[in-house]
Amino acid sequence: MNIWLLFFLSSLAVIIAGARLSRYGDIIALKTKLGRALVGSILIAGATSLPELVTVLSSTIIGALDIAAGNIFGSILFNLALLALMDLVQGSGPLMLEVHFKHIINAQLGILLSGLAVLFIIINHFNYLSFSFWGVGMGGIVIIAVYFIGTRLNFRYEKFKASIDDKKEQIININISLQKVLIRFFAAAFVIIISGSALSYSADLIAEQTGLRQSFMGTILVAAATSLPEMVTVLSAVKIGAYNMAAGNVFGSNIFNILILGLADIVYRPGSFLGAISLTNALTALLGIVLSTIAVLGLFYRSQKSILKLGWDSISILIIYFFGLYIIFRMGIAI
Repeated sequence: MNIWLLFFLSSLAVIIAGARLSRYGDIIALKTKLGRALVGSILIAGATSLPELVTVLSSTIIGALDIAAGNIFGSILFNLALLALMDLVQGSGPLMLEVHFKHIINAQLGILLSGLAVLFIIINHFNYLSFSFWGVGMGGIVIIAVYFIGTRLNFRYEKFKASIDDKKEQIININISLQKVLIRFFAAAFVIIISGSALSYSADLIAEQTGLRQSFMGTILVAAATSLPEMVTVLSAVKIGAYNMAAGNVFGSNIFNILILGLADIVYRPGSFLGAISLTNALTALLGIVLSTIAVLGLFYRSQKSILKLGWDSISILIIYFFGLYIIFRMGIAI
């Protein structure tokens, strides 16, 4: 099959499955009373991040480490840029006015995990404390531990406060049993796994034909391809008024993506994964930290002013995102 045709068909499958995943996730949130924020940040975020998981682990196994790392950090940038796109789609007024404060927990956890990744990339690059346990680097172990501790704290916070703000959002028809909607949800997730894997595979081959370095290919093209499920799911959630589910998906996907770095460290047997990747990945990770910090400030400040239907935080995220892509592009062609 032509590689471009495979890319197009797998993209179409991801779009269709992603839209259904968002709808089924919304019904699950309402039926289980877990809340749209929690379902978005854990269940849907995990499902839409499966293409990243498959791509990163397979890239690690074949030794394409910078494609794997670039995919993770590039996906984080892409997901944060989705906040600005959400702001544009949802209509007049800043998006953050419609999103609950509780997303700050996941946003801050994402900043912490990304900061740890940068720290261990630098430590290993300069051979400081670059030791491992049973072939797993210290950075991977710390990232996995912090992820599960932070997720547990978030779950404990959410389960007592879920559904309060969901009442302010549009309620959809839920005349379907929980069992049926769970089956349909996981069926859509399975389609995303298959089509997302084909999407990332074809994007990887297309990117490889350009002759650019691996970190650039992973950060730009492969990351955009594997983040397509998040984009479709987030925009579908915004259209049905599930703003907290959409925001939860963005921040939840980002912390899940950092977890994948730890899993890649387990798969990479020669030593520390973070110690083997290019230092340029630290720049992409730092850009993600900057964008996440702007999002947190937007959640705190909650300004009612908007410019061209966008909040100041969304505009700032877009400017820095495209500036960052330009820098990464310049670094990618400087071979």
